[in-house]
Amino acid sequence: MGRFLVAVMPLLLTLLFAWLTMEGHLNLGAGCKDIVLVVPIMIWSLVFLVCYIAFWWRGFTLGRSVITSSALATGLVVSAWVVLFGISLLVTGPQIMYLLG
Repeated sequence: MGRFLVAVMPLLLTLLFAWLTMEGHLNLGAGCKDIVLVVPIMIWSLVFLVCYIAFWWRGFTLGRSVITSSALATGLVVSAWVVLFGISLLVTGPQIMYLLG
């Protein structure tokens, strides 16, 4: 039960964070854009859950499962951010260069 709780806890905390943000109990100063912060955290927690269960199934220890799952989830979220940032530069780059000059 303890290992399952470790696997599910980030997802439960993310859902709590989303609910608190949507209900207005938690205000980070950006208005309704605060909920945008939930998306990368939700992706991270879902990847962590899947990786953690897969490593648990393969017989990894608790510490190794947590560290490896955290690293993979963080790597995926950072990679997605870099790809999306690169795409946005490709789309808006010519417009910015036109405006500059």
